[in-house]
Amino acid sequence: MNLEGLSEKIFGNNKLLILIAFANLAGFFVGIHYYWEQLMDSSPLLWIVILDSPISVLLFAVVCVMIYFRKKIPDLLKFLASAYAIKYGVWTILAIWLYWGNYLVFEDQIMGIFNFFLHFGMVLEGIILIPKIKPNKYNTVILFLILLANDYFDYFLGTVTRIPETHMNFLMIDSFLASILIVFSIFIYQNKRS
Repeated sequence: MNLEGLSEKIFGNNKLLILIAFANLAGFFVGIHYYWEQLMDSSPLLWIVILDSPISVLLFAVVCVMIYFRKKIPDLLKFLASAYAIKYGVWTILAIWLYWGNYLVFEDQIMGIFNFFLHFGMVLEGIILIPKIKPNKYNTVILFLILLANDYFDYFLGTVTRIPETHMNFLMIDSFLASILIVFSIFIYQNKRS
């Protein structure tokens, strides 16, 4: 089965859509809990750029609910949900791998493994949403600017997830490159397909 067929199968199943929407909504609240201390130490104006993964799953839940109710979904929203899920899923998987040595206690290792699989699921969700996107140049530029602005806030204004500085430069380069590659890859893939 190709990506388009898989996407149609998943987004055409109302029971699965609701299950996925609730799972992602639960993920949003788990993310809020995870970031709670950082949110309390930050201005509420910065929360939208602090909550990368939670925003990703919230956007995906919104898309699922809109599909369920057969509402017209703006292409920018689908594009944003897909790119965010892929980008922040991959970023977190990479961060878990890079910082695995910091998980010294068994409970932390279990949480690390759990987080790894949850964020791998985010990547899959973002990929499965790609066939539903009809990106144009305007949406592509807007999304590109949103992701780069988020990267700027993370790495130059300090809103990145609180992790040790050890691999921060590598993660910064990865994040900026991912913003470019993911957005333009989806744009090129979908425009060649259509």
